[in-house]
Formats: sequence, structure tokens, C-alpha cells
Amino acid sequence: MPEGIVVVAQACVFQARASELSPGSFPVSLDSILSWMARGCMETSERRFDMNHITGLWRGMRHVLTFCIHFAHGGLLMTGVLVLALLGYQWSAHGSEGLNPRHFLSLSAPLADEEPLAVDVLYHEQDLVKVPDAYSKVASAVGRRFRISPIVVNSLITAAKREGSMQNIDPLLILAVITVESSFNPYAESVVGAQGLMQIVPRYHPDKIASDLGAAALFDPAENIRVGALILREYLRTEGNLEAALQRYGGASGDPAMFYSGKVLQEFERLRRIAGLPLERTAARTDDGSDRAS
Repeated sequence: MPEGIVVVAQACVFQARASELSPGSFPVSLDSILSWMARGCMETSERRFDMNHITGLWRGMRHVLTFCIHFAHGGLLMTGVLVLALLGYQWSAHGSEGLNPRHFLSLSAPLADEEPLAVDVLYHEQDLVKVPDAYSKVASAVGRRFRISPIVVNSLITAAKREGSMQNIDPLLILAVITVESSFNPYAESVVGAQGLMQIVPRYHPDKIASDLGAAALFDPAENIRVGALILREYLRTEGNLEAALQRYGGASGDPAMFYSGKVLQEFERLRRIAGLPLERTAARTDDGSDRAS
């Protein structure tokens, strides 16, 4: 029964009983009863309004929460489907090596932004030497392409020539690896921890890194090029040819398409054309002086 009707019924009973009493025997008047009834009805309406408001608010919150839960579940499901599809593509295109984090991340996206570099992070002025005309053309082209000062590029070429001479590797091959790996950004660091110009992962080559330079050793351009050349030399010796060595350097040894080595060698040939050097020259030589295929 509605509360308003109950209140009215109670008031009527109360008034009927009051009329049976003799005048003056009951201290409540009819006006007081009516006033009490009106106040009770108002309080009942207010309580009903408050309850309806709270109930509506709770229902709205429940609908919003349900929507958020369903949206989150759907988002996680779609993310899982996309990840599985991407992994399946990597497996079909590159085999098991396609799931290698270095191969998967470094070949799918650029490893570093092409940003201008500060001159003072490289060599001191007294370490610079004059670059021959052939390499001057390369320095000019690289500087324009990556918006780097020619002084900086010349210092990198000097380091590449020095380390290339020590390891029997064409300096332009070292520059080609730098182009592909970091776009000449000495501060580049990938999500798997590959650092510097030649994107070297320090935990894989601790024996080659100078211990006195500390944790930031591979962000020093000279040290990075030195270590990178050592790694290339080692892979040339163990793999037996340049393409296989480059594939291993890029973490893509199992890629039958040889995508990484093809990309580096294409850049190597481009740099040689810029320098005006013959393309038939090999990029590296064995320890006994015989040529490695380029």
C-alpha cells in the first residue's frame, strides 16, 4: 500500500478516536492533525525522490562500468590477434630468425631519428686529419643527407679509415653499416639495448669494449666504430663470406632473403659511386690477403 494512503488512514483513525473524548480531554486539534499529515506526505515524497535519484545514479554507474569492462576485453583481444598475426608474418617471411628481437625491431622500423648532431661529442680538433678528395665527396653527401656538419662526418670517416685499415675492412662498408643501423646518430639506442653508431649490444661483446670508458663507452663514436669493426672482422672470419657476416651482424642469420646484408651492400655501393671508386673492389679481405666476396 502506498505510504501516502497509510498516513491518511492513520490520521483518520487518530481523529475518530479523538472525537470520542470529551472536550478538553485530548490536547490535539484537527489543525494539528492536518498539519502533521501534510508534513508526513512531504517527507515521504522527498524520501521517494532521493531514493529514485540514487537508484538512477547507481544504474548509470553500473552501465558505464559494464561498458568499460567490455571495451577493455575487446581491446585486449584485438591486441592479441594483431600480435599473433605479426609474429606469424615474421615467421613465414624470415623463419625462426624473424622472431629474434634485434632482427624483428631493427628491420621493421628505423633505429634512430635523423637529427643534427653536436660537433663536440665526436673528436677533438687535433685528432682530425685531412680527408682525401674521394672521401670528401662522401662526407659532403652524408652531411647533406643527415644534416650533419662536414667536420663531424670527416671525423667519422677518419675513424672508419683507421679501424678499417686495422681490420682489413673497407671504411665505406663501416659507413654503410652506420647508415643502416643508426643514420649517424651516436646517441641511438634501440629497445633491445643496441647502442651508438653501429648499434652494438654491450652484453654480447663485453670482451671488445674498453673497460675504462664505463657504461657509456659505446656512445663514444670512436669506441663504437672500433668495436663494430672488430665484430665485423670476427663474423667475416667465422661465417666465411661478407653476406653471411652482415646477416649475423644484423641478427638475421636465418633470413633466406638476405634482407639486411642486401640493404647494407646497396648502401655500400651507393657510397662507392659517390666517392668515384670502382664497384668491383671487395669490402673486406681475409687475414692472408685473399678477397672476401662483396
